[in-house]
Amino acid sequence: MVRFSYAVKDYEKFIDDWGRFLKIKPDHHLLMFPSSFAKGYFYGKMMNEAMSFLVVNAKFNQHIIVDRKPLNDTGLILQFLQIDYRGKCELSTDVDNAKYHGNIKQRCVFLSSPNYPLRMNYSKGTHMRCIAVYFKSQLLNKFLKKDILYHLQEYSQMRLKGLDKRSITVDENKLLREIFNADLETSFGKFVLYNRVLLLTENIIQRFLLTKLPESKTEKLREKDMDALKDVEFVLSGKDLDKFPSVKELSRVALMSSTKLKKRFKEIYGMKLYEFYNYNRLSKARQTIESGESTIKDAAYRSGYSNLSNFSKAFKKEFGISPSEVKPQ
Repeated sequence: MVRFSYAVKDYEKFIDDWGRFLKIKPDHHLLMFPSSFAKGYFYGKMMNEAMSFLVVNAKFNQHIIVDRKPLNDTGLILQFLQIDYRGKCELSTDVDNAKYHGNIKQRCVFLSSPNYPLRMNYSKGTHMRCIAVYFKSQLLNKFLKKDILYHLQEYSQMRLKGLDKRSITVDENKLLREIFNADLETSFGKFVLYNRVLLLTENIIQRFLLTKLPESKTEKLREKDMDALKDVEFVLSGKDLDKFPSVKELSRVALMSSTKLKKRFKEIYGMKLYEFYNYNRLSKARQTIESGESTIKDAAYRSGYSNLSNFSKAFKKEFGISPSEVKPQ
């Protein structure tokens, strides 16, 4: 049996703590498990000083107990859970518990708070896939209105009574598949993962808020915007796209004004339209150089750069190293 205790500070530290516990050094916060413990990995990433996320994809080869210690923090932990239980498993807080016996599949969204303890007791053979996002209270207080924050915090205090109240939607399940299929050994794969986590977060927060205000038209408007932005993302990520389309063209794709498109795209993707396009093509170029699939000259040409010097400058600006410093894997 393996027993691990932790307090949520941020998920990069969580990975480091697990690494010390298992006596394995994580690779940029990616922890691959030894076969004696589990098949799979943990990956943690800081989005900023007050927000981090965790990706778990692990089939446990041992009985495992994980104890989350309580913190004096009224932040929120949002989790998307896809768990295939085996044998006897139990989750428990300071006031309630949930028990599972046999082969049971759980697919749900769980909103909790780090200010109470949570014990997770999993039997050997249990397969857990989970995305967790931790928002510290300082971030919530800064960006959420008081009534919205109160609603979310009140919901989180339901503890395990709120565990199976919200199922994972079709759109959320699609984003989860893209996250778990992302190649975490490449910069572009990590970028895709980071972006999908942001999309998941916005989607579910809107769902929580619309529970409180069901008469709101926000949901339909948001869904329409999200579908339009995905269409724009598809265009900007196209394999045969050798130059940046005009904002006017992209506005036609999104069926929204240029001003709204630029604003909404930056809100959701954290980048301006051209920044996303440029990062995407440079990441693909880096991948082909690292894999040995193409030379630097070929990678530059495929990325739409006719001038090798300009490609090298853009590459170094984006990744901090020149193309010639990239070593084929």
